[in-house]
Amino acid sequence: MEIQPTSWLEDFEETCQDIQEDVLLLQALAAYPQKSGETNRVFSSVLRRVSEYLSQHAWELRRLEKRFRPDPQ
Repeated sequence: MEIQPTSWLEDFEETCQDIQEDVLLLQALAAYPQKSGETNRVFSSVLRRVSEYLSQHAWELRRLEKRFRPDPQ
């Protein structure tokens, strides 16, 4: 089975969708009341993970930008 190459636009759209999902998760976390130490630990863990996702997505967008940008001549 051969993997078909994807276009930069498909990769871009997928990364944008991932970012939108991460933002929704952050909004849900921000609305969740924090009452206990355990909740704070869970919140911190999830926040760290979502921050890592956003960092990864930003890197993916930069990679796509470099692929799309014309080579200097």
